[in-house]
Amino acid sequence: MKDAMIRGVGMTPMGRFEETSLKELAATAIGDAMKDADVTFDDIQAVFFGNVGAGIMSGQNSIRGETVTHHMGAGAIAVNNVENACATGANAFHLGWSAVAGGQYDTVLVVGAEKLYSQDKTKSFEVFMGGMDVDFKDYGEGAGVTRSPFIDRYAKVAEYLIRERGLSIENFAQVAAKAHANGALNPLAQRRTPRTVEEILDARHVLGPLTVLMCSPVGDGAAAAVITRGDVATRAGDVRILASQLRSLPADAAGPSDSHEFSAKAAWEQSGLSPDEMDFAEVHDATSPGEIVSWVESGLCSPGDEAKWAETGHTTLRGRLPVNPSGGLVARGHPIGATGVAQIYEAVTQLRGGAGARQVEGARRAFVQCGGGLIKGTTAVSAAHILGI
Repeated sequence: MKDAMIRGVGMTPMGRFEETSLKELAATAIGDAMKDADVTFDDIQAVFFGNVGAGIMSGQNSIRGETVTHHMGAGAIAVNNVENACATGANAFHLGWSAVAGGQYDTVLVVGAEKLYSQDKTKSFEVFMGGMDVDFKDYGEGAGVTRSPFIDRYAKVAEYLIRERGLSIENFAQVAAKAHANGALNPLAQRRTPRTVEEILDARHVLGPLTVLMCSPVGDGAAAAVITRGDVATRAGDVRILASQLRSLPADAAGPSDSHEFSAKAAWEQSGLSPDEMDFAEVHDATSPGEIVSWVESGLCSPGDEAKWAETGHTTLRGRLPVNPSGGLVARGHPIGATGVAQIYEAVTQLRGGAGARQVEGARRAFVQCGGGLIKGTTAVSAAHILGI
């Protein structure tokens, strides 16, 4: 395998953009990434375009990436459309890395773009419903109508953490408060208001132990990255992809998110690095309990230490292992097809030392993990990447 580098990244703000099309959002992120990489479409040999909801939200099926590149004036470029639930952007990034590291292309563009916000909430909820095994309906009344059906799963995760790992609702609020604090420092985040533990606990109840401020918001956004061969030429600001792995849920799964365990294990093996050698992480936190599960299943935290991590600020910006300095899905936002590439944007920004007030001091290596979909209440797919300078 050849060395592969991230040469450029771009991202739109995350939020509710009713008057902005998917094409416009994607074009903004792509333009910023290509400018950052100092390339044009003449240099790009392939595009890996991630999107989940356009078929339901706007009726645009099948050729989503082609509509964007054509809109931007690209030539006869190879466009690959990718859809894999909330791991869509991470999957697109994995495929882009694989194509460059495997020698098929010298330079590729990875895009994640999504428009999920609608005043008709049932449309966005329908997108989420499609990310679940339709033959296994493990959710309660109101799911898909008044709330995302994934909330039912995360309420069970929260109850599992309380019952099996000794966590408390206050621990969930502590992790959520960290996310909102980081989001307040991120000019591209959807939620930019710091929240106290008390505010989070007093916020509108959603389901089980979850309040609305522990859950990621519905919104729109796009992110992009340019990946190029590292043996061609390197320049200041290039970030090396040390590992990229994708794994699905095994049939004999037993834990809440087993696919996370398998993708992370493969990434650690590929890189030859250990969790102790990471300076920060961006992990999937569609809810704050979901982040806590990801700590353990990614190998970052020992089982049983979750409450201590939450209570001692272990994962805050100045903690021993900052997690989700971007604000994560809870605060940065979660336009699902864009999320995996948005995580890459944050990791690259941090490794370049350009994150401003949320900069992780001395950041040189990052772990990035994103999961998606549900089969029998368990995460269906997960991608894990390790980046370094």
